[in-house]
Amino acid sequence: MEKTIYVYVEKAEDGTYWGTSKNIPGVVSAFGNSLEELKSNFKTAFADYIEVATEEQEDWLAEVANCTNFVYELDLASFFKLVPEIKISAIAKKAGVNASLMRQYVTGKANASEERTKQIEQAIHELGKELLSVSF
Repeated sequence: MEKTIYVYVEKAEDGTYWGTSKNIPGVVSAFGNSLEELKSNFKTAFADYIEVATEEQEDWLAEVANCTNFVYELDLASFFKLVPEIKISAIAKKAGVNASLMRQYVTGKANASEERTKQIEQAIHELGKELLSVSF
């Protein structure tokens, strides 16, 4: 089974997207002016990472050499920066979370539990499915 590489994504104040690997030896990092550009740049940076590891004959290379599955993860604040068209209060309602508490999660004034974060993620995924079912 192929290893999945998790990439933590943040959106900087200037609009730049940054991605950093989470579960491989060392660190791979890249940036882009859009999420798509970040993903492309991350794949290039990862290829460079593999090339250097090959040259250095790193003992962990076999663990990651053929990885092509990347999962890009965001925290709540980064998600709502990424998609400002989505209202925090609407997602809170869909997830069954108090809107004021949801805003605190997004601004970092409160931390959502893992269970609560999954609940919010599920509400966002449900909204995505609903949007995909629309035809014009």
